[in-house]
Amino acid sequence: MSVDQDTSQDSGDGYLSMHNGWFPSGWPSYLPRHQAMVLCMLFGTAAVRGLRGSLDEVVQQLFNGEPGAFFGRHGGTLDSPVVWMDDDELDYLETDEEKDQFCADAAEHQARCEGLLRDAGVEVPRTIRELADTMLALGIATVQDGVWSMQDPLPGPEAVLDLTDAERDEIADTRRIWERGPAESALLNHLTDDLGQPDEVFTSVGRLAAASKVSEDDVRYALGQMLQENEARLERGTPRSQVNLDDLKNHERFHLVVDWQHFNDNRIIVRRG
Repeated sequence: MSVDQDTSQDSGDGYLSMHNGWFPSGWPSYLPRHQAMVLCMLFGTAAVRGLRGSLDEVVQQLFNGEPGAFFGRHGGTLDSPVVWMDDDELDYLETDEEKDQFCADAAEHQARCEGLLRDAGVEVPRTIRELADTMLALGIATVQDGVWSMQDPLPGPEAVLDLTDAERDEIADTRRIWERGPAESALLNHLTDDLGQPDEVFTSVGRLAAASKVSEDDVRYALGQMLQENEARLERGTPRSQVNLDDLKNHERFHLVVDWQHFNDNRIIVRRG
């Protein structure tokens, strides 16, 4: 199982483990988002640290029977109700109309997800404990004779729920973003840390791939993102003119011209462990 370590939670040994496949799996869009995420961390921690026992016994081992902060609210327990919409999200909205629309959209989303679960023959959870049972029924985690495990990759909602083509496409797009994320970071780290954010580099897709230690396809994806965000352009010839990435072969040299001011003002980079 592939995991990240999260040191922000105090849980006995000082860390909780998050399965790297949770966010690209698609499940955050079809389960109570925050509580499903923390349960995924609980399952992952039990699996990685070899904790044995029932759900209650694992919670006892991790939190000494007081998991309230882990579940997002003071006094929270496995028998607390599930929350599909966090009230804190309303704090970022300014007008009553925006808040009313947000609540209406959230209620519609909850009804859609609950309907999908029912149609799949899966119990709609009302408590965090029931949500854990639902996630086990969906194959997100497994416990057998007190031994916890998680698949890699996690089974996605499209394998269980009757999703529309648009919903399946959205999951596929999300996965592509997450899967390409480390490669994109590698290229940007090369340009920033190794080369010091040069105004331009005379290079090729192949050379960038070798320097970044990622595949040529991944370099093309990362360059495509920079071009799409108007952070860079590609130039060739004498006199130089702008060229399309798709028209370049991997070995063909070009000038990569980067607008670092635009990049630094607008780009947020997420690094994964």
